[in-house]
Amino acid sequence: MLFELAIKNILSRRSSVVIILFMSFAAALLVVSNAIFDSTEKGVQSSFTESFTGDFIIRPHSNIPLSLFGDETPVTGELSTIEKLVPYESIVETLSNNSDIYGFIPQVSGVALLENGGARKSMSLFGVQADAYLSLMDGVQLVEGNPYSAGEKGLVVSDRVAAELGIRVGDTVQFSIADGTSFRIRAVPVTGKITYMSPNAIFERFVLVDPDTVRDIMDISDSYSFEDGDIDESKVNLLDMDMDFDDLFSSAEDVSAIFEEDQDAADVLVQEEDSHIMVEEAESTSWNYLVCRLQEGVDASQVIRRLNREFKENQWPVEAVDWRNAAGSTALYLYWMRMIFNIGILVVMAAGFIVVNNTLVVNVLDRTREIGTLRAIGATPVFVSLQCMIETVSMALVSGIIGCLLGGLVALVLTGVEITFTNTFLIQLFGEGSLVVAVSFGNIMKIMFLMLFLGILGWVYPVMTALKVHPIEAIQGVK
Repeated sequence: MLFELAIKNILSRRSSVVIILFMSFAAALLVVSNAIFDSTEKGVQSSFTESFTGDFIIRPHSNIPLSLFGDETPVTGELSTIEKLVPYESIVETLSNNSDIYGFIPQVSGVALLENGGARKSMSLFGVQADAYLSLMDGVQLVEGNPYSAGEKGLVVSDRVAAELGIRVGDTVQFSIADGTSFRIRAVPVTGKITYMSPNAIFERFVLVDPDTVRDIMDISDSYSFEDGDIDESKVNLLDMDMDFDDLFSSAEDVSAIFEEDQDAADVLVQEEDSHIMVEEAESTSWNYLVCRLQEGVDASQVIRRLNREFKENQWPVEAVDWRNAAGSTALYLYWMRMIFNIGILVVMAAGFIVVNNTLVVNVLDRTREIGTLRAIGATPVFVSLQCMIETVSMALVSGIIGCLLGGLVALVLTGVEITFTNTFLIQLFGEGSLVVAVSFGNIMKIMFLMLFLGILGWVYPVMTALKVHPIEAIQGVK
């Protein structure tokens, strides 16, 4: 009975139609704007995670803003040294035992001047094993040549950087970096050329280089894990013992001793050569980052929280951070640009919802005489409150449903017309070259809860005000 009476009251007033239409329009606008923001966020995230950041990275603890590009501090950033991951083997074991992680790859980073003929450009160097790296990044495609393998010297460059510097597969380019009053210069063969599925200016800031070259250029001391190999005890003792170098070279004047074919000496030489091979084949532990990809559908934030809790318990000086922190200032810049844009939309929407709420309030206050009449003939305050609540909330929910349907239709139209971007900034902002608007279930639920909240807000205050008025005064129209 109460619900039926409330519906009749809604249908009997023309103002109800105006209120529902206005609220529906506001809800539709909010649905479309949220869908655009959600789509752009997913576009940028997908572009970055599938191209170079992974879903998250493991990095050393640092007091400076640290990304895969190194120190993000303005002006002085490139002068800082990136710490190594410690303990590297234990971190790798932890990641390997985590079933949520699809794969990961270590990286060492640096900055140097890339030169090819007379062309030059300052580039960030991502020291990775190229073949394994490209197999992990779905957003990168090899278009020419081959990726270098573990232990090989090589450079893989994007097609845009290659075109800018005139680089071709098979060329030998050089990297140089200032070292005090001198320069460190390393030559590297170009083995492959890649392209990115989602073009972005940030991808032109770095190239893939073999890790050994990056360590040489950045003067990073290398270390290796010997867990898979044993060193002869006699060699360890030889390193620890005190040696008299005069006795060691006491027979240097005996020229014939140099050419003497001593079988024991030959065995020692072979052992030293074998030791060198073992070191080359052993896995290096000198890395700055671990770039990680997750299984499909796994929530990155939860994995990051669990890993950081484990790192803290083990007192390891490392931390897991999301893709946005891995990408550094460029991704954060785009994030804040979208936030400013969002705030502008929210200001407009807030003004609209204030109008909507005021309309609901006025709608109840205008019925003060009706409420007074109901109370005069015996209606209790609870009865009046429930009737007004059902009316207000019903209008709000109906408006939300109509608004969501209208917003979904507008989203389909916007996607269908295939709006494309040619401006570089817009491509970076939206994460892809065209506008794709997708309304999610979570987006719809947020709008419905918001409309429900507005309905309750537009009911509580005016009903409380109307109930405070004496029935006789309400009938007489005194407010």
